[in-house]
Amino acid sequence: WRLVLGLAGLSVFNAVGFYVSFVYLVSWLQTADGIPPARALEINSISMLTLLPVMVVTGLLNDRFGRKPFLLLACALGFVFAVPLFWLLHQHSELSAQLGQLGLVLIIGIFCGTQPTIMVEAVPPQVRCTAVALGYNICLGVIGGVTPLVATWLVARTENELAPAFLIMAAAVVTFVTVLQFRETYRAPFAGVRPAP
Repeated sequence: WRLVLGLAGLSVFNAVGFYVSFVYLVSWLQTADGIPPARALEINSISMLTLLPVMVVTGLLNDRFGRKPFLLLACALGFVFAVPLFWLLHQHSELSAQLGQLGLVLIIGIFCGTQPTIMVEAVPPQVRCTAVALGYNICLGVIGGVTPLVATWLVARTENELAPAFLIMAAAVVTFVTVLQFRETYRAPFAGVRPAP
């Protein structure tokens, strides 16, 4: 259960960051910035297409330089730039909205391009599938699933359109602390599953 809890803590930034950046933001751009629905979806689609190459490049780089530096970097960037990026998103300009979301894409892409590898490498093969599935999916389902609702509530409660950025910052802190508890795995021998005889 400690390992599953660690994997869940590792997934908090992914859950909150992804759901704010790609699920909640589409409606936020419409209500906060007055961007038409079709254009908000277009901005989101361009950003999601950009996410894939960022993840691939990050995956290649963390094979050379390690997993933890990229995870810690993504969390630090999320904490420092969440408010400035939401400020950029809130300039009532479609270009600013696209640039702001691309900034979030870079941060989330760095994290998501690294997280799956460290999760697999950190778990013994005997329990790998179960532990990773529980830690990751419960966190994404529960925390990620309620993130848009909490973000909407925060905006209404605080009357501050930048409030969702604070969710990203809080998630970054939780995951940053969790990453510190993991050992670096990129040079460790990988304990794979033995092939069937």
